[in-house]
Amino acid sequence: MLRNRIKSLTKKEDGAVMVIAAFCLVAFLSVASLVTDMGLKYHQKSKLQSAMDAAALAAVRCMPDKQTAKAVALEYVEKNGFTTDSVIVEFPSDEIVRVSDSRECKTIFASLFDTDSVQINAKAAARYVNKNMAIDFEYLMFHGDTSQFNLNGHYNIGGSIFGNGNVYANGGGCTITGTVFSAQNADYNQYSVTVNHLEDYVKAQQMPDFDATIMAVAPVATEGMFQKYYAPVNKLNFYLNRYSAGATINSSVSINGNTYCAGTLSTGYFSDVLIIYGDLYVEGDFNPQCPVYVKGNMYCGGNLTTTWDKSFSVGGNLYVAGNTTFQGNTQIYGNYFYTGGNLTRGSNYSLLCDCETYAGGNIKLNGPTTFNGPVYCRGIFDKQGSVQMSVKGNMYVYDTLKLQSGGTTVNGNIYVWGKKATDEAPATDISGPFTLNGDLYNRKEELLLSGQGEYKIKGIIYSGGKLSTNQGSSGITLSGCMIAEDDIKIGGSTHTYNEAGGTLSIYSRKGDITLYSQQGGFDLWGIIYAPKGNVALASGDFDIHGSIIGNTLTCNPGGLTMGSNDRELPFSQSVKAAVLIE
Repeated sequence: MLRNRIKSLTKKEDGAVMVIAAFCLVAFLSVASLVTDMGLKYHQKSKLQSAMDAAALAAVRCMPDKQTAKAVALEYVEKNGFTTDSVIVEFPSDEIVRVSDSRECKTIFASLFDTDSVQINAKAAARYVNKNMAIDFEYLMFHGDTSQFNLNGHYNIGGSIFGNGNVYANGGGCTITGTVFSAQNADYNQYSVTVNHLEDYVKAQQMPDFDATIMAVAPVATEGMFQKYYAPVNKLNFYLNRYSAGATINSSVSINGNTYCAGTLSTGYFSDVLIIYGDLYVEGDFNPQCPVYVKGNMYCGGNLTTTWDKSFSVGGNLYVAGNTTFQGNTQIYGNYFYTGGNLTRGSNYSLLCDCETYAGGNIKLNGPTTFNGPVYCRGIFDKQGSVQMSVKGNMYVYDTLKLQSGGTTVNGNIYVWGKKATDEAPATDISGPFTLNGDLYNRKEELLLSGQGEYKIKGIIYSGGKLSTNQGSSGITLSGCMIAEDDIKIGGSTHTYNEAGGTLSIYSRKGDITLYSQQGGFDLWGIIYAPKGNVALASGDFDIHGSIIGNTLTCNPGGLTMGSNDRELPFSQSVKAAVLIE
């Protein structure tokens, strides 16, 4: 009796186990259906989406020929393994192609629950856009060499980094919101750096080549640009009122016509004034020691030397075959002022050249000077002392250029040939305050911004040698591009930044770039580019909107913030590129 009862209970338990097993099997099949069939659905949808993307990108290249574009779109759908029966090709505009498809995806386990298929949909639209090669560079930092890139210091990088060697991110409280890519090994200090993602052993990449694009906007010069010559005034025009030989004037003289002197013309120191209402022609030297006013043109076949504190004015053109020395307030109002030798502006009196100015020798200025036209100097141009100078035109300096403190404004381009420049001294040495509303060209050796004031340069700076800034620069505002064949060094107590909406790109074609800022900060919209050298962020704080690209990178900043550049670069080269918009 007891045995039968036990058997009865056992049979009842066997039935319960079967019921439980059946429920478990249903649950297992449901999970298998969810995992397998949903995975299959997403896999097929991904493949279909890739086919739509490829079809749209290929088809848009044929626009505005819609018939050809449609044929190409269907061709690329087939190349990606799908039939084209259900594919729809649309043209929302003459610039856009949209490709879409909707199809059934067979299920495996879900068919047990009367679900034999699921619907998958995919679409893509593409159009052509203008892309800027440098603005759209995908990495904020690019280390081209296979050596290790150590990213040290304090930084917040809002994008991705690429290195052809090992990449190691170190620092304190640092963040990289993009991906760290490495053709070898990518790693970071997990205790002090936050990295969004690491990608090891990716395909190595070649150094991007922006050379032709950047150099297309670089200023250029030829040797002939520095040569200027004016024919002397024809002396046959000067016989109306004249001295037949050399003469000395010891009293006030006013001549209503033209005047000719066959020799040297001088005035006594106590002469009140010499006024000539016509032209003045002096075959020899002219040494006035009183105020002189020539209403017409003036020609001097020798040297012209004025006396300290005595005014000198020419209403027309001034031609001096020899050297010219001004020691009082001077004004020249003609079309040109030519001196075959040196031009010296002595003392602290003013010089106004309301014309084109040419010196066959050196120009040495030690007083406030205004050139309302271009300036040509075949020798050394040397603005000395704390005096101001303004130029409303281009400057052409055949030898070397030195602008000392006091303030210089040039509303044109500056070209320095550096004929006798050597490694021992820069071909161009400019001290601030300095404003240039144009380009600066330095053919050889070093271009030095030597400090003592603020710099504002709105053009392209090119140096055929080095390009440097010294300690003491209180501020450098550039909106353009700094290009050098050799090393670029921007440092000292230098605050380098851009005006609102401006950009600055720094490019060393063959050398290194070293940036350091001990005061203020370093703000830049553009790129820092040394394809054959090293880019070093040595010290200071940096705020860079753009990319740092170098054969090698050395990063030890006091602080670094990086993001993308959304401003047009001066060397922008836009290329038509097909991009997906849906």
